[in-house]
Amino acid sequence: MKKILMFFLVIGLGLFAQNLKIGYVDIKKVFENYEKAKKTEEGFKKEVMEEQKNMDKMQDEIKKMQEDYEKKKSIMKPEELKKKEDEIKAKVQEFSKRWTEVSQRLDEKGKFLESQIIDEIKKAIGDYAKKNGYSVVIDSRLLLYGDSSCDLTEEIIKVLNK
Repeated sequence: MKKILMFFLVIGLGLFAQNLKIGYVDIKKVFENYEKAKKTEEGFKKEVMEEQKNMDKMQDEIKKMQEDYEKKKSIMKPEELKKKEDEIKAKVQEFSKRWTEVSQRLDEKGKFLESQIIDEIKKAIGDYAKKNGYSVVIDSRLLLYGDSSCDLTEEIIKVLNK
């Protein structure tokens, strides 16, 4: 009885597999060639560079304060020294806090933008698969072997860049 059941199971899987239309996509290549992803990345890089300029400016101010302190500390009164040291310490703490906030904000924004683009790519793949009768489309990173005729990467890039 078990042999008969197994026979029909194997026959059924064979018939099912014959009706499958399978494709694969190199998600990384799609991401790298998707024009919207490139523009989003460029905009994000500009924002990162702008924040870096602001942080560099703040760091230069601290350096200048420290250099000024070093030049004048021999002629300053103890209370003036203490005041300058406190100002420098406060500026360093402000810099550190700002650096942490900016880094965290930019990191979160970068991840959010990337996930939005990945979601768009996944949707485009799904739409393309439905429209063209594909039963399964997998990420090429999970593929051990695939005939190049099943590679949908360039088609997906074309669809996304229209």
